[in-house]
Amino acid sequence: MKNFFRISVLLVGVLLAGSHVSFGQAKKYAVGFKVGEPLGLNARMYLNNNRAIDVGLGTYGMLWGRERKYGPHGRFKNTGWTLNANYLFHTGNEGKRFQAYYGFGGQITSRRSFPDRLASINGYENKTGIGASGLAGVEYFLRDSPLSLFADAGLYVELLPVPIFMHVQGGIGVRFNF
Repeated sequence: MKNFFRISVLLVGVLLAGSHVSFGQAKKYAVGFKVGEPLGLNARMYLNNNRAIDVGLGTYGMLWGRERKYGPHGRFKNTGWTLNANYLFHTGNEGKRFQAYYGFGGQITSRRSFPDRLASINGYENKTGIGASGLAGVEYFLRDSPLSLFADAGLYVELLPVPIFMHVQGGIGVRFNF
């Protein structure tokens, strides 16, 4: 976890150092950092017709949902990791500094589950979840800069191993567009 934060701080530093380059709008790709749920790295590939593919890798349950019920007979008591990918639709504002977006995709998560049957020994099981995710947000492209700022919110609905387990997600971040 310590290395993850070091890499994240380094990435933000590189993004800010390169912010004097004049782009101003979305290009073909973007990489960045998101603070929220999940907390971590973000990459985006812009496609034709106001579409994009958004991928995130980061912590799961770090800011909210760290200590919560999981399934009918267990709890989460820690932070895990997540990998998600969403197919996005942007508003028809191509070339504009402000855009809204929404999309759907999938997510894989991994955390420790503390089932009630192992409570006497504080035992846990590693759980990998697979589910659907939805996302909506706004992005602001800074003038004369390759940076964009974004805020988004969404929902993860687990399909396996605990069907209909839901986790609210959202946050703010910065992306370097190139």
